[in-house]
Amino acid sequence: MELILLEKIQNLGDLGDLVKVKAGYGRNYLVPYGKAVPATAAAKDEVDKRRRELAKLDAQRHDAAQAKAVLLPDRVSVTRRAGEAGRLFGSVSAVDIVELLQAAELSVQRAEIDMPMGPIKELGEHQVNVILHPEIQRPLTVVVVPEEVPEIAPSEASEGLSAIAPQPVTESGD
Repeated sequence: MELILLEKIQNLGDLGDLVKVKAGYGRNYLVPYGKAVPATAAAKDEVDKRRRELAKLDAQRHDAAQAKAVLLPDRVSVTRRAGEAGRLFGSVSAVDIVELLQAAELSVQRAEIDMPMGPIKELGEHQVNVILHPEIQRPLTVVVVPEEVPEIAPSEASEGLSAIAPQPVTESGD
């Protein structure tokens, strides 16, 4: 499938480039999200006419991404329950990172978080990239710390166990 790009796409091409992509990628992602149009003669003429306007829009997106990059913190901290070996019960995904950044009043989409190693499943520091624009990427350190679990005193634990201990069964004469 041949398409004309309406904006710069990482690892694909620049604004106005004629590219050949797989049909599903073009039909399900590039065209519906307004990133490309099918390569017809009329579309080529239209893109040539709109090239300046599209370049201006791309420049505005670039400026907005630069401003957002300045506001991004260098590191964020996440608290999760973990086992003794440091493995998490669950994981930290891109959605969790977006929620943390949105709590800090930063507008970031899930698709802008690049987690090359997949979801985080261990305690410690992990590097992810925030791709705000094809030309602007910012590294972000995600620190996963263990959640403090309140310990139960031994006397309280034994009281709790006696409350749930099975009661002796008595036979009734009925």
